[in-house]
Amino acid sequence: MSDRYLEQRISIKFCVKLNKSASETHHLLKEAYGDEVMSRARVFDWHKRFKEGREDVRDDARSGRPVTHRTDENIQKVKDLVCSNRQLTVRMMAEELNLDKETVRLILKENLNMKKVSAKVASSILKDEPKPRKLDFRSDLSKETKKKSSCVRRKNKTIAPKVGNGENGAKPLIWPRNN
Repeated sequence: MSDRYLEQRISIKFCVKLNKSASETHHLLKEAYGDEVMSRARVFDWHKRFKEGREDVRDDARSGRPVTHRTDENIQKVKDLVCSNRQLTVRMMAEELNLDKETVRLILKENLNMKKVSAKVASSILKDEPKPRKLDFRSDLSKETKKKSSCVRRKNKTIAPKVGNGENGAKPLIWPRNN
């Protein structure tokens, strides 16, 4: 795992060898690294360590159990379980696989790119898959109607055939033009 502050710790060690104070060191780091500088407290802590004789710039190993549950094997087990039954909850999967709920949740979210949808897990990959084509009967009907219609287009209006024979004052139906 790369340490993003390793270069800054090397710079702090250099400043200690030049007998710079912790405040001066932090100011120089702020100038050099801008927003990416480590916090003032961390700079002072590392300055003190190097002043007391520490030579190693790498961070100390931390106590605690190493992360071992998010292995390729467990990721595959979770993937197989989800594929077999998409209605399983995270709790049910955790019990089935004898894993922690948070481990299963992280595998689903970070490793398998899945997200929770109303207590069920759905793959975000499904968004990219094409949906089945829906038939639009209205557009098909309107195309057929236009082909077989005896309507005549004039400027911005479509005039339908006259309703009635026009003798008793019947007017033709006029619709706005569809664009």
